[in-house]
Amino acid sequence: MRLLLLPLLAAASLAHADLYRWVDPESGSVKLSNTPPPWYERGGGPGVERIPFAAPSARPTTDPLAPASLGVLQARWREVLLTVSSQPTKESVQALVQLTAQLDKADPAGARRRQEEVASILRSLQR
Repeated sequence: MRLLLLPLLAAASLAHADLYRWVDPESGSVKLSNTPPPWYERGGGPGVERIPFAAPSARPTTDPLAPASLGVLQARWREVLLTVSSQPTKESVQALVQLTAQLDKADPAGARRRQEEVASILRSLQR
């Protein structure tokens, strides 16, 4: 039994892969995969964020969900905005407020547009 276990453990330690994150152009949802989308190598299509493999002990102590790019942060904000507009909960509203603050810091030029979108959603929820 131990002789079978040793090769399995050795193979498992070699199994690692980078992750790829992008916004699906058809559905607008965020996709995660261990294989890149078809357009990744040849260019074109939406931006793809490559998240390199890091061993558990080598991972940074910062927030693992912190956005690496403005596009990813905007996609997360859009998803939470849609959630708040369809099924508002205290948690989703708090998440929207936090993401809006992060986006306003990263992209101050778009702050007014985001503020108007959030105000529009809140007006529709009050009705």
